[in-house]
Formats: sequence, C-alpha cells, structure tokens
Amino acid sequence: MLAPEGTVVLGISPQNVDSHERWIAKEDFQFPLLADVDKRVGTDYDVVGPPFGYRRSIFVIDREGIIRHRVVKLVGATWPKAKSIAEVIAELG
Repeated sequence: MLAPEGTVVLGISPQNVDSHERWIAKEDFQFPLLADVDKRVGTDYDVVGPPFGYRRSIFVIDREGIIRHRVVKLVGATWPKAKSIAEVIAELG
C-alpha cells in the first residue's frame, strides 16, 4: 500500500549510512532510511531503550509538526497494518 498523496515517509535507526544502504538494496526498501548514530533524534522522541537502541515506533506528524499518532513497541512486537496507518494519515487531510 502506498502512502496517501502528499505524505512523506521516512525511516530512522541508529545504524550508520553504509549499513542502511546495504539493507535498502537487499530489501528493496521504498523510502529513505535516516541514520541517527548518536541517537539524538531517538532520544528526542523517547524511543531509545536499552539494550537494543531504538524501540520500534511509528509517528504521524502533521504539516505543523505536531505528532498526531504515536505507536511505540518493543523490538519484535507486532505492528499495526499499513492500512490503519494510512487511515490515520488520511484523516489529517
């Protein structure tokens, strides 16, 4: 499922750019994956947790920069379906 029109999708993790490039090529990842090696962004969003680094998280941020939807899970936890996230984005219009 594609993101609704006008939506920007980004991934971020604490691995370095070289690691991301290899993973993107291997998995045919469809959106940019940003490197937060110093975990500054993860700390700002309160998703850095020992011992693994980042907790699996999804944020929907509106045009004004306000977080409208937040899902934070433990590593390996189940995820919401892409359709449900797209519905949250569509509601923001």
